[in-house]
Amino acid sequence: MAKIILLVLGVLLAYWILKSYRRRVDRRESQAPAAGPEDMVRCAHCGVHLPRGESLTTQGSFYCSADHERAHRAGERA
Repeated sequence: MAKIILLVLGVLLAYWILKSYRRRVDRRESQAPAAGPEDMVRCAHCGVHLPRGESLTTQGSFYCSADHERAHRAGERA
C-alpha cells in the first residue's frame, strides 16, 4: 500500500513540475515581441533583392555588398 501511495505522489510531483515549466515557457513566448516583416530593397549594382537591414546604403542607393558599392561608384557593370 505504501508503494502505491509513493507512486501516486511521484506522479503528482512530476505533473506539478511539468505544469509549472509549461507555464513559464508560455509566459516567455507571449512576452517576446513579434518581429514584423522587413522592407526589401534592390541592389543598385546587380539588382538582387535583400532585406533593408542587411543592405548597405550610400546616398539613397542600396547595395548587397561593399564590393558592389565600390563597383557601382567606379561605373563598372554587373
